[in-house]
Amino acid sequence: MKFSEIQELQWEELRPYLDTCLLPVTGLRGTEAPWQAASELERLRDALDLLEIPFKGRTVTYPAVHFVPADSAETFLGETCVRLKEAGFRYVVIVTAKSEEELVLNPDGLEGKADLLLRFTPDELLRSASDAKSRAAAEVTALWNGRQSL
Repeated sequence: MKFSEIQELQWEELRPYLDTCLLPVTGLRGTEAPWQAASELERLRDALDLLEIPFKGRTVTYPAVHFVPADSAETFLGETCVRLKEAGFRYVVIVTAKSEEELVLNPDGLEGKADLLLRFTPDELLRSASDAKSRAAAEVTALWNGRQSL
Protein backbone atom coordinates (compact mmCIF):
# COMPACT_ATOMS: atom_id res chain seq x y z
CA MET A 1 0.00 0.00 0.00
CA LYS A 2 1.03 3.55 -0.48
CA PHE A 3 1.13 5.77 2.59
CA SER A 4 -1.61 7.95 1.08
CA GLU A 5 -4.04 5.03 0.93
CA ILE A 6 -4.14 4.60 4.70
CA GLN A 7 -6.70 6.62 6.60
CA GLU A 8 -6.06 7.76 10.16
CA LEU A 9 -8.82 5.56 11.62
CA GLN A 10 -7.54 2.47 9.75
CA TRP A 11 -3.92 2.69 10.84
CA GLU A 12 -4.16 1.04 14.26
CA GLU A 13 -6.15 -1.84 12.79
CA LEU A 14 -3.76 -2.32 9.85
CA ARG A 15 -0.53 -1.64 11.73
CA PRO A 16 0.14 -5.25 12.88
CA TYR A 17 -0.03 -6.47 9.29
CA LEU A 18 1.82 -3.61 7.61
CA ASP A 19 5.14 -4.10 9.36
CA THR A 20 7.44 -3.29 6.45
CA CYS A 21 8.20 0.18 5.15
CA LEU A 22 9.53 0.57 1.62
CA LEU A 23 11.68 3.69 1.44
CA PRO A 24 12.20 4.65 -2.21
CA VAL A 25 15.41 6.54 -2.93
CA THR A 26 15.66 8.35 -6.26
CA GLY A 27 19.17 9.58 -5.55
CA LEU A 28 19.03 12.84 -7.47
CA ARG A 29 21.86 15.35 -7.00
CA GLY A 30 20.14 18.46 -8.35
CA THR A 31 22.24 18.54 -11.50
CA GLU A 32 19.75 16.63 -13.63
CA ALA A 33 17.84 18.19 -16.49
CA PRO A 34 14.05 17.85 -16.14
CA TRP A 35 13.90 14.94 -18.60
CA GLN A 36 16.66 13.16 -16.67
CA ALA A 37 14.81 13.60 -13.37
CA ALA A 38 11.65 12.22 -14.99
CA SER A 39 13.60 9.22 -16.29
CA GLU A 40 15.00 8.55 -12.81
CA LEU A 41 11.52 8.65 -11.30
CA GLU A 42 10.25 6.20 -13.93
CA ARG A 43 13.08 3.79 -13.12
CA LEU A 44 12.26 3.99 -9.43
CA ARG A 45 8.57 3.39 -10.16
CA ASP A 46 9.50 0.24 -12.11
CA ALA A 47 11.64 -0.96 -9.20
CA LEU A 48 8.85 -0.35 -6.71
CA ASP A 49 6.40 -2.31 -8.87
CA LEU A 50 8.52 -5.39 -8.13
CA LEU A 51 7.65 -5.06 -4.44
CA GLU A 52 4.42 -3.13 -4.08
CA ILE A 53 2.28 -5.47 -6.13
CA PRO A 54 3.31 -8.87 -4.71
CA PHE A 55 3.58 -7.65 -1.10
CA LYS A 56 0.61 -5.28 -0.98
CA GLY A 57 -0.82 -6.66 2.26
CA ARG A 58 2.39 -6.29 4.25
CA THR A 59 4.26 -3.22 2.99
CA VAL A 60 3.72 0.51 3.09
CA THR A 61 5.52 2.61 0.51
CA TYR A 62 6.57 5.95 1.94
CA PRO A 63 7.30 9.10 -0.06
CA ALA A 64 10.50 8.90 -2.04
CA VAL A 65 13.69 10.51 -0.88
CA HIS A 66 14.60 12.33 -4.06
CA PHE A 67 17.75 14.25 -3.15
CA VAL A 68 20.51 12.53 -1.22
CA PRO A 69 23.59 14.40 0.01
CA ALA A 70 26.66 12.85 -1.62
CA ASP A 71 28.89 13.20 1.41
CA SER A 72 26.46 11.91 4.03
CA ALA A 73 24.03 9.57 2.29
CA GLU A 74 24.32 6.76 4.86
CA THR A 75 23.83 9.17 7.76
CA PHE A 76 20.82 10.84 6.16
CA LEU A 77 19.14 7.59 5.12
CA GLY A 78 20.10 5.82 8.34
CA GLU A 79 18.47 8.53 10.45
CA THR A 80 15.36 8.33 8.28
CA CYS A 81 15.20 4.55 8.76
CA VAL A 82 15.57 4.90 12.53
CA ARG A 83 12.68 7.37 12.63
CA LEU A 84 10.50 5.05 10.54
CA LYS A 85 11.16 2.24 12.98
CA GLU A 86 10.32 4.57 15.87
CA ALA A 87 7.03 5.22 14.06
CA GLY A 88 6.26 1.51 14.37
CA PHE A 89 7.69 -0.34 11.39
CA ARG A 90 9.56 -3.54 12.16
CA TYR A 91 11.44 -3.54 8.85
CA VAL A 92 12.66 -0.75 6.60
CA VAL A 93 13.70 -1.63 3.06
CA ILE A 94 15.54 0.96 1.00
CA VAL A 95 14.67 0.60 -2.69
CA THR A 96 16.62 2.34 -5.43
CA ALA A 97 17.06 2.09 -9.18
CA LYS A 98 20.59 3.46 -8.95
CA SER A 99 23.70 1.36 -9.41
CA GLU A 100 26.45 1.36 -6.77
CA GLU A 101 28.42 3.82 -8.91
CA GLU A 102 25.46 6.19 -9.26
CA LEU A 103 24.52 6.15 -5.57
CA VAL A 104 27.29 5.15 -3.22
CA LEU A 105 25.90 3.66 -0.02
CA ASN A 106 28.11 1.81 2.42
CA PRO A 107 26.01 -1.01 3.91
CA ASP A 108 28.06 -0.78 7.12
CA GLY A 109 26.77 2.77 7.58
CA LEU A 110 23.19 1.54 7.34
CA GLU A 111 23.60 -1.58 9.48
CA GLY A 112 21.15 -1.68 12.34
CA LYS A 113 19.08 1.07 10.73
CA ALA A 114 17.87 -0.22 7.37
CA ASP A 115 17.07 -3.90 7.20
CA LEU A 116 17.61 -4.35 3.48
CA LEU A 117 18.96 -2.37 0.55
CA LEU A 118 17.51 -3.41 -2.80
CA ARG A 119 19.16 -2.00 -5.91
CA PHE A 120 17.74 -2.51 -9.36
CA THR A 121 19.93 -1.34 -12.19
CA PRO A 122 18.42 0.07 -15.39
CA ASP A 123 19.68 -2.96 -17.30
CA GLU A 124 18.07 -5.33 -14.81
CA LEU A 125 14.75 -3.51 -15.00
CA LEU A 126 14.74 -3.48 -18.81
CA ARG A 127 16.18 -6.83 -19.81
CA SER A 128 15.55 -9.16 -16.93
CA ALA A 129 12.51 -7.87 -15.07
CA SER A 130 11.37 -11.39 -14.21
CA ASP A 131 14.77 -12.12 -12.64
CA ALA A 132 14.59 -8.85 -10.72
CA LYS A 133 11.10 -9.73 -9.49
CA SER A 134 12.31 -13.15 -8.32
CA ARG A 135 15.32 -11.63 -6.58
CA ALA A 136 13.15 -9.01 -4.84
CA ALA A 137 10.72 -11.67 -3.63
CA ALA A 138 13.52 -13.91 -2.40
CA GLU A 139 15.36 -11.14 -0.52
CA VAL A 140 12.26 -9.71 1.16
CA THR A 141 10.99 -13.17 2.10
CA ALA A 142 14.42 -14.04 3.53
CA LEU A 143 14.32 -10.83 5.58
CA TRP A 144 10.91 -11.72 7.00
CA ASN A 145 12.13 -15.24 7.79
CA GLY A 146 15.15 -13.86 9.64
CA ARG A 147 17.69 -15.09 7.12
CA GLN A 148 18.76 -11.79 5.62
CA SER A 149 19.63 -8.29 6.65
CA LEU A 150 22.20 -5.59 5.92
